[in-house]
Amino acid sequence: MVWVAFTILAALMQSIRTAGQKHMTGSLSTLQATWSRYGFGLPLAIVYLLLLWVNERPTSLKLAGQFWGYLILASVAQLLATGLLVKLLSLGNFAVGTTYAKTEALMAAILAAVFFGAWFTVWTWLAMVLGFAGIALVSLQKSSVTKKRLIQPESLLLGLGAGLCFGITSVFIRAGSQLMPTSALFSAAFMLTLSLAIQGGLCTLLLQWRQPDGWRALWQQQRLGWFIGITGVLGSIGWFTAFSLQEAAIVKTLGQIEFLFTVLITYRFFNERIRPVEWIGMTLVLLSIVLLFQGNAG
Repeated sequence: MVWVAFTILAALMQSIRTAGQKHMTGSLSTLQATWSRYGFGLPLAIVYLLLLWVNERPTSLKLAGQFWGYLILASVAQLLATGLLVKLLSLGNFAVGTTYAKTEALMAAILAAVFFGAWFTVWTWLAMVLGFAGIALVSLQKSSVTKKRLIQPESLLLGLGAGLCFGITSVFIRAGSQLMPTSALFSAAFMLTLSLAIQGGLCTLLLQWRQPDGWRALWQQQRLGWFIGITGVLGSIGWFTAFSLQEAAIVKTLGQIEFLFTVLITYRFFNERIRPVEWIGMTLVLLSIVLLFQGNAG
């Protein structure tokens, strides 16, 4: 199961990239930190694609309009999801919103079933729910969220909206890659490079419009920017390749192992003690992974 290795790579790189972006947002805006992921990551994605191109030498890349529609939809949905999370930051209710955004795997499963006739076992659905429960338990406990804030309509809608958009991204990346007459590796690299180009272009226009003086600060932080770009591209290579090999909802359910990596990174590099609720959350995530493999053993 090659997709498992790529998913673990993606989850690990994403947790490392997130740590880098958190460090960067201490001196730069969220928009600048977001641009660094696309701006510094795109050149690396192009190099990766060219290496695969030389190795595979695809004879034809005539792609139907359906492919381009899927690509644009996935790219814009990911940017929109990021924007919804940024909006949640301004509400002071970020933990609640991001917890609802973790419904991404469930959203992806529903979307895949509705639009592409995907079918999932009971074990897989249970794995998705358990994984979400483990992450939600820790997120809400750490932020001491009250019941009133938990059902606040704006945070609920923004969080679920972000989860839906992330789900759209995952499902339509897979759908687009399935339309390409090339290997899974090449299809994933091709979609990744084009997606980063679209997102980077839109993010560049937005940064130039909102913060035209922000480029100098980005240049001064270029070492950290390249770190984010490299880890971001490695993570995206993992996600996109895994999506091309396996249903997006299943990939994202296994991808919740990122939570374990994040806790361990926090413990190892920031000397933060792992609390009992985090042990419970990690246990639920691990149990969800066991159930996931139980439901997809064939």
